[in-house]
Amino acid sequence: MQLYKIKSPWPRRLLTAVLAYLSTLSLARIISLNGEGTVYFGGNYFGYNLTAILLFAVTAWLLNRFFSRKDRRLKVVSSIGGILLGMAIVYGGYAHYANDIFRSVSETVFQFFLIMGISACTTPVCGELFQLPGRIQSWYAARWEKQPAGRFYLFMASHRYCYFLLMWGILMLSYIPVFLSQWPGNFVFDAKYQLREVCNNIYKTHHPLLHTLLMGKAYQLGLKAGNVSAGYQLYTLLQMLILTSAFAYLLLYFYKKGVPRCIRVGTLLWFALFPMHPAFAISATKDVLCAAFFLYYAIFLFRLLVDGEKFTWPGYAGMVLTGVLLGLMRNNAVYAIAASGIIVLLYLKPLKSKVTFLITLAAVLLLHSLCNRGLILYTHAYNSDSQREMMCVPLQCLARVASYRRAELDPALYEEICMYIQEGDIPGYNPYLADSVKNNANEHLLRSNKLNFFKLWLKVGLQFPDEYLESFITNTLGYWYPLNQGVYVSADIAFYHTLIDTEHEIVKHDYFPLATKYYNYLFYHINYRNIPILGYLFRNAPYVWLVVLTLLWSILQKRRPLLIWGMLPLLYLGTCFLGPMAALRYIYCLIVCTPLLLHGLTHPDKSVSEKCSPPDVMPNE
Repeated sequence: MQLYKIKSPWPRRLLTAVLAYLSTLSLARIISLNGEGTVYFGGNYFGYNLTAILLFAVTAWLLNRFFSRKDRRLKVVSSIGGILLGMAIVYGGYAHYANDIFRSVSETVFQFFLIMGISACTTPVCGELFQLPGRIQSWYAARWEKQPAGRFYLFMASHRYCYFLLMWGILMLSYIPVFLSQWPGNFVFDAKYQLREVCNNIYKTHHPLLHTLLMGKAYQLGLKAGNVSAGYQLYTLLQMLILTSAFAYLLLYFYKKGVPRCIRVGTLLWFALFPMHPAFAISATKDVLCAAFFLYYAIFLFRLLVDGEKFTWPGYAGMVLTGVLLGLMRNNAVYAIAASGIIVLLYLKPLKSKVTFLITLAAVLLLHSLCNRGLILYTHAYNSDSQREMMCVPLQCLARVASYRRAELDPALYEEICMYIQEGDIPGYNPYLADSVKNNANEHLLRSNKLNFFKLWLKVGLQFPDEYLESFITNTLGYWYPLNQGVYVSADIAFYHTLIDTEHEIVKHDYFPLATKYYNYLFYHINYRNIPILGYLFRNAPYVWLVVLTLLWSILQKRRPLLIWGMLPLLYLGTCFLGPMAALRYIYCLIVCTPLLLHGLTHPDKSVSEKCSPPDVMPNE
């Protein structure tokens, strides 16, 4: 009778082998879409490549471990993450290489099976990733249980501002070489348009006015002194100081929480040596200061929600100040603050906490509105093209239909589309970039005829829903596609200098040739994409998926405070999805939050940390 109770392992082994093989075949299909036989694991010649056998073996091993786990909740959440990754790989591959996802019913059904096949690999990978934080947490707790440290750490514990200043100074010094090599700064992206407004004294609300004024004041000081380049360096130094102060504040927060020294050192080195950070620190783009204030605000919110810290008035004042400055540097950040704030209000339990946070949130939104209005009155700025910016996604949808399905489109509808989009711009439709469509769109008609525009958009969308969906997928592809990408999927970080076409031009000088050679190799010639591992870290996708997987893990572990806190980066990312392209600089504010996200994943619960880390004495390192 006991023989009937013995369960044979062979059915599971057979299922594991079949799923692993289907996963290998599915990935081979996606890779072969690019038409090159040597990309990744062999492309069209995947079967000839030894890597295919290794992938099959690793997938089979991961599946066997996944099936042996008894935690059903882990399996469900891992399956969600695995399917999301599978969808990203399949639909991203078709969008990027074929630019045609839903070409037929049979192809759509085939894509479903491809997603299931790739999910057979990505699901157990998510399962392993979700297990990793638990192992690190036990290591954290062991480090916190050490005895109090020596004289230096006791001094730092009682003089924590010294620790902040030390970290701040180290980070600033690490950025000086790139600053000297690109002196007086990396005049890049929209900087020339903003300074042109300053020179002409004609301001627009298209760019954040506070950022334009900061650049303009530095430029005007240099103009009065007879050297606009020397004046402009003041802006670059100010931006470096603000950004590095945010990094130093995060390190101070880690120090106060008793985070082990090796992690703090790793965080310091990541901020100081990872080339992305010094490159952005000297680049004249509003996204840098936005990232600094986003990190400040995220830390305050993390302390309030995840740590359960009881704020006094300086804590709430810090939230208000950083929230207002964040909103003044990027308009879409205000929407993320407001939407995530509503979720926080619903989460907070005591009525007193709700009321206090409601006052804080209201203060952020009200002061931001007042400050923004004050800047408009001070500069006499006018609203130039906000409707084109707001409507870039619908405009991109219409342009795709007009470009790809012109023969099937009703002539009357096509003519109506050309009322909003210049007909000459339609052939130049770029699936990854809306600028070629929106920059010359009819701003006046979009303002005065908005209702009819939406009617047109809906009417065309009902006829070509697949093109609308593919338009959104290709336009946001750079954020979430985890495999290869082309030039237009995500804008590169660049070192260059654009002129503002005035009598007094900013002139660059190279005061550190050794650093220039290194950074020009990476950014001016855009060779960072060719460096293994490092090149991948210059992508949007790893940081976006880190946010998604963190939220899934918080659901798995029932860490509601971390889940609620994660709504801030998630909702900000949602506003970026409605933008003109998937530029890396748009989500730089999420990239600088990476150490904080990893800390949320790996540190033990608040109850554990309170037992292990005395508030008045720093732990032994």
